[in-house]
Amino acid sequence: MKVAILKLPLCVLFAAGLCCVPAQAQSILFRSSSQQFTARQLKNPNVATSARTKPSANSKESTLDPALLVAECEQLKGRLLAELGQVDNWRGRIDLIINPSLAENSDPQLTAVSRPQGWTYELVLPKRVKHEILMRKLFQTMFLEMANRHGGVQSADVPLWLVEGMSAHLEANSLVSFMLQPGQAVSRSVIWNRNSQTMPAELRQHPALSFQQLSWPDESDVAPEGLPLYRSCAELFLEGLLKFEDGKACLRSMIDQLPGHWNWQTAFLLAFHGHFEQLLDVEKWWSVNYIDAVKGYREQAWSADDSRRSLQSTLDVPIEVHFETNRMPVEARVTLQEVIQKWQPKEARDAIQRTINGLKFLEPRASGQWRALSQLYLKTLVQYLKDSETAKRQPPMGMHTPPLAKMAYDDVIRQLNSLDQQREALWTSVVSTNRPQLISPTGPSQKPVAVH
Repeated sequence: MKVAILKLPLCVLFAAGLCCVPAQAQSILFRSSSQQFTARQLKNPNVATSARTKPSANSKESTLDPALLVAECEQLKGRLLAELGQVDNWRGRIDLIINPSLAENSDPQLTAVSRPQGWTYELVLPKRVKHEILMRKLFQTMFLEMANRHGGVQSADVPLWLVEGMSAHLEANSLVSFMLQPGQAVSRSVIWNRNSQTMPAELRQHPALSFQQLSWPDESDVAPEGLPLYRSCAELFLEGLLKFEDGKACLRSMIDQLPGHWNWQTAFLLAFHGHFEQLLDVEKWWSVNYIDAVKGYREQAWSADDSRRSLQSTLDVPIEVHFETNRMPVEARVTLQEVIQKWQPKEARDAIQRTINGLKFLEPRASGQWRALSQLYLKTLVQYLKDSETAKRQPPMGMHTPPLAKMAYDDVIRQLNSLDQQREALWTSVVSTNRPQLISPTGPSQKPVAVH
């Protein structure tokens, strides 16, 4: 999310203040209890009083009122501080300007101004705005203010997953309706039990985004059709970090260090160094944490296409590729065969175990033959780990007998190649009436896996 950053000398600020007096005189300025937030609504001479917009019947939208807005911002800040285990030591004033001339649901515009005495923030909002958009921008502004308290003239780079994750987390666990409408009663009695909910459609129908996608999302990830999945993954990612015993302290440390680094990932690794040594460790942790986090949802069968894509994502092993020393690494995927053949035994075993965890999560949810194929992959990998452990403890049984480790190695490569061929054939036959019969790759004498 882009933030306009201005650096103004005192003389320009003084002149700007004088020029703004007539405009400010046309609207009433409201201040919050802590004095951090101010809100006012600009007068729009082109809008007649009789034509003013009525409060929206859509519960997902709000018609902003400056007096209520500053009160709700204080409550939202209180919830945020409680989640971070932090006291309110604000330094930067946040000015909220409601502009009725802006089109409904137009993107709020945030400007961070670097002044000699510190940073201030101006957030221009339309008269009516969706809750989700408003919360996203308010959280971005609050996180930016927290980070810039300890910075200089370089504004912090706040990661999108932190903004979206915290917004979704508090909205799911604390806030039924963030913005109050004039005359609306206040209600904060919320009980949210994840285990009683069915899995959200975006988590049920799509595989999890990778840590790389959470870090640097594509346009499609934050477009209206992709944002629900991004928000859900960001929420689970953030909640996983908060579950660490020192999670809140690490998150506070990361926010404090953001202005000192051009890349927020550097601040992240420094703050969470007790848990992750490198970004690849974060990717590994996120893959397992995602599976564990969604186990509480009631299991529902996926469609054939969702099952296929999830199986593909589960079998692919993410790696980081460095093309140039002065550029960020990019994410790539390798096969399990490449991992077994080229990686060190410990790293290969860890990757295989993560794949096994993913298959255990996928197997009861996949549909039809994709479930049967997931079972075969799971059986093959579990048996390989068992054979590998056995090979470590048992010496060869004769001079010309192949070592057990070599036998297990050759068997698993052959079986995975066979399963990959069946997976390709199954996908090719999706539009055909002739469904292939899945065969266990352990040998031709095995009975076919019946799929109904």
